[in-house]
Amino acid sequence: MNAPLLSIFTLIAEFCVTGIVFYVIWKAVAEVKFNKKLGFGVLLYETIFNISYMVMRSLDHANEDPQTVEKTGENVLGMFHGIFSLLMFLTLVVFFVVAERHYAKGENFFVHHHRMTRLFLSAWGVSVLSGALLFVRLYL
Repeated sequence: MNAPLLSIFTLIAEFCVTGIVFYVIWKAVAEVKFNKKLGFGVLLYETIFNISYMVMRSLDHANEDPQTVEKTGENVLGMFHGIFSLLMFLTLVVFFVVAERHYAKGENFFVHHHRMTRLFLSAWGVSVLSGALLFVRLYL
């Protein structure tokens, strides 16, 4: 495996972030209390590290010699993952900000909006798994 160390770290960290996102939502449902520190800490991490990593990888890819660019399938997967992950990050920001406001009023936001919560968690999973698949296609 010749994966860059930063890519390996980011892959592992993204699975940890996913666990935290699911945990924050699960605890909010169970205790009718949104964990602001953990929820917004994940958003801060995603903003500082994962978004900057994605920008760096995009710039690296844009500067590659067209003769050495990966196969079409990897390009399509990479574009899908990059665009969808950015969309999911923005959705996470909105989701957590709105949820925090509702929980501050005592409303169990994720229970009251259970279909949207399930849809979000499913889409988040697709985003993470597409990144893992891209890692496997590129480096294994």
